Amino acid sequence: MASYTPWLNENGALVETSGSAISPSKDFFHIFLSPTELIYRVWKILPPTRPDSHAPPVQIRDTWEEFKHDERLHSEIIRVSGEKTLRYLENIMNGHLDYLSRLPHKVLVKIIVMLPLEDICQLAMTNQFFRELCRSNEVWEKIYLIYNKQPLSQELLMLVELRGWREVFFTNKLQLQMQLRRLATKAKRKKTSQTPSLK
Repeated sequence: MASYTPWLNENGALVETSGSAISPSKDFFHIFLSPTELIYRVWKILPPTRPDSHAPPVQIRDTWEEFKHDERLHSEIIRVSGEKTLRYLENIMNGHLDYLSRLPHKVLVKIIVMLPLEDICQLAMTNQFFRELCRSNEVWEKIYLIYNKQPLSQELLMLVELRGWREVFFTNKLQLQMQLRRLATKAKRKKTSQTPSLK
């Protein structure tokens, strides 16, 4: 169990997640997985006219061993968060910790930037965390600078502000030049219109 220590969050959890249950339920849930137990809490959201509408949250605590055989809790987790969440928790309890996503942000960005472009696209399809990271401006600015050695012009930075580094990177050279020329012309016109005319 001690080997999990570097991978715990600030609350001592390997996994800590909460949110609204899958529709049509409106319940709110919280899942906390420590290296020894799983704590599940659910707040039932009921119509205010019902006498039990202000009931306190239900809490279930299982050791890892108990959780493996707790079919009721399995069903409850599937109900509020889906089967993927249940499989994810089971995988961790079976020793398959997702080390990659737990690395420091700076380290992850360095790793992603060194990958071939096809592998970045594949990684982005694994889950929401990597989809957001692999599509981030931070990653694609670094990739752009690796593949393009020309200095960054003011027009290019304006285009990046409009479209983002990823889209600019994948725009072919001819289209990029046309878009940069359009932006330069637009900026020149704006500058000219703002300059007071001498009479």
